[in-house]
Amino acid sequence: MSKRFSTLDTTRLLFDHPKILFRLIERMGRNETRYVRESDLVAEVMDYTRNLGKPDRDRIRLALNTDNLFRTGLVIDIMKGEGERQLVFQDSLINLMRACNASLYQELTDARLRGHLVTLRDVRNRLETSSFSEADADYTELRDDLNERVSQLIGLLRQNVLRMQTISAQLADMSGDASRAPDKYLEFRQNLFEQIVTLYERHIKPTMMFLNPDTRLPDGSNLFETLEAMVRLLEQNDDQSLADQLFRSSISLNALHKPIQAVAQEVEHFLRKTRRGMAQYNAMEHFYGKLRALKDETETLSLRRKWLEGSDFARGVGFLVGLRAQQRPKHYAFGSSASYYQLLFSELDLRLADLKRKAEVPVLQEVAGSGRHARVDVQRINQLYQWLETLELRPTQDLVRELHGRLENFIPGYRFPDLLAALNRLVNSPPEGMTVITTNRFRILGQGPETDQFIYRKRRLQDKIPKTETEAADV
Repeated sequence: MSKRFSTLDTTRLLFDHPKILFRLIERMGRNETRYVRESDLVAEVMDYTRNLGKPDRDRIRLALNTDNLFRTGLVIDIMKGEGERQLVFQDSLINLMRACNASLYQELTDARLRGHLVTLRDVRNRLETSSFSEADADYTELRDDLNERVSQLIGLLRQNVLRMQTISAQLADMSGDASRAPDKYLEFRQNLFEQIVTLYERHIKPTMMFLNPDTRLPDGSNLFETLEAMVRLLEQNDDQSLADQLFRSSISLNALHKPIQAVAQEVEHFLRKTRRGMAQYNAMEHFYGKLRALKDETETLSLRRKWLEGSDFARGVGFLVGLRAQQRPKHYAFGSSASYYQLLFSELDLRLADLKRKAEVPVLQEVAGSGRHARVDVQRINQLYQWLETLELRPTQDLVRELHGRLENFIPGYRFPDLLAALNRLVNSPPEGMTVITTNRFRILGQGPETDQFIYRKRRLQDKIPKTETEAADV
């Protein structure tokens, strides 16, 4: 009589040797099926146990044969198709194995997302005619069903986000041939473009639209509108606890939109890479994967493994040898710099002083692009110069940039050329105790990504130092 394994023993063996089921689930995803062919299961078990000892080999082969899996309930159905038996595993077992390996997460498609949305709409419609009474069994079942479906949706979307965040490694695998076959780059790029576009259109874009609260659907309300309608119904019928729980769930779902946007931007950026850029990208991801594997080896129950055993890795990667002997760049130690904080606080004091006098700020007359008069320009410059005379200034290496930062978006009608004209008068009559020096080095000051740039002669403001007799004689 052959040895019999319980469900617990069989499940424990599956998780002690997870690579068998990992490979089968990966093949299921690749073939887009929900069953495993019996021949594939037998082949994976035989291949995995080939190098094991006889006791372990016999134990695994007995536990993972079709009859034992069906008897323990891990395989719920056996179908026949294409001349062989097809095994359907428990969804809970498959989902738990997917949770142990992020690469096995199933990307949500538009059809699956719409199925979840239609289900939530149906729950909302049933909620509108519900009694909202704890004594009503239909209402309590409906409430449990709502909690289960929302929790399941959040779990699937979080798994999807984690799966998408590993897309860097997937893109590196796709681009591996770019660094090895430059003569076939054009053909490779076309194939790569098709794969990534499929990934983007089938999985990333539908998820972004599903989690976007501004999405408008022709067949009804979107996800967040449906959840908000149920929250209102629950609040109106004094079920505040479930309403708060559903509201927090909607916030969690809304927070998942941002990381998926970052993934979409990464995919779009990757498509613009050249062959050299793909090779560099693939190299970085390759070595990052090796370092990640070394780090994972330290995350075990053994407290002795707390350092990366990277000696072989360092010798195999030439640029790491002797890296510790190279001089490191020195960082700016702002934390211990008294002058840095003094400069920062003085700038804050000046900005606060300007805000206190906001009622006295002049309004410069607007000028049109044509038909303008010199009298208007002179009046604007005089107004600005009178304001500059009342400002408290501090020594600075770039007076133009400092004043422009204090005037921009503060004085109505201000333009950068007004400051350049007013500074000509400021140079001739500088503030008391200070002097304005032109450094004769040209700099470019940009007012924004879409505005013109102005070239100005850089000036700095410093305390006036009395000249000695020798310096006076030299002048």
